[in-house]
Amino acid sequence: MTEETSRKIMTEQASELAMTEAAEKSNKARNTFLLGLLIVGIIMVSFISGALVTGLFAKPAITTEREQGNAVVAEEVIKSFKISTLTYRYTNIIYERDVARMGSIELPFTESYLGVCYDGVIEIGIDGTKIKVEQADDVITIRLPRAQILSHTQVDGSTEVLFDIGSLFNQNKVGDYIDLFESRMLAMEGRAQEMGLFEEAYDNAKDQLTSFLNSLPEIRDNYTTVFK
Repeated sequence: MTEETSRKIMTEQASELAMTEAAEKSNKARNTFLLGLLIVGIIMVSFISGALVTGLFAKPAITTEREQGNAVVAEEVIKSFKISTLTYRYTNIIYERDVARMGSIELPFTESYLGVCYDGVIEIGIDGTKIKVEQADDVITIRLPRAQILSHTQVDGSTEVLFDIGSLFNQNKVGDYIDLFESRMLAMEGRAQEMGLFEEAYDNAKDQLTSFLNSLPEIRDNYTTVFK
């Protein structure tokens, strides 16, 4: 074998080795690239899947929606002439205990308690449309109607629920509040009468009318006023 032939063989072997190494490097690079794509794909699939699962199974945010309104079903404007001569203001604590009974035995799990504090205002006076005036010679006779309650209201913003305790078979309802207020407000009107406020309101009406008539010289100097 000549030197030239030997060199040619060595060159071919070196070329084949270089091509083999290049091919291996190319395959390795391609495998690395594919592995990277696979990892990215897995991450994206995981992210999308997580988003879908979250959207499907996550609890929605709880919000409160309130609607209010009213409908006027009847209205009327009436002429009136009411003379308020006394105002009675009070603060009242009202309560109620309710329980179901069978004879004299209280049934279990039927007991409820309700307590409320509120401010009330009672206006007492006379109905001006019922005042009668008679004149005979120099005497003016004024007949006043009996004093009455003109209005009885709760002061806005004064109501405070002190306790509202229901039981398994007896929960307090809106109707219970209404019944409690109505009964106790009637009781306060009775208390006002027992305190003599109606008579005081009647006397105040006479005093106010007397002061008004005495402010008129024609009446004051020529007539005598009598109330009945």
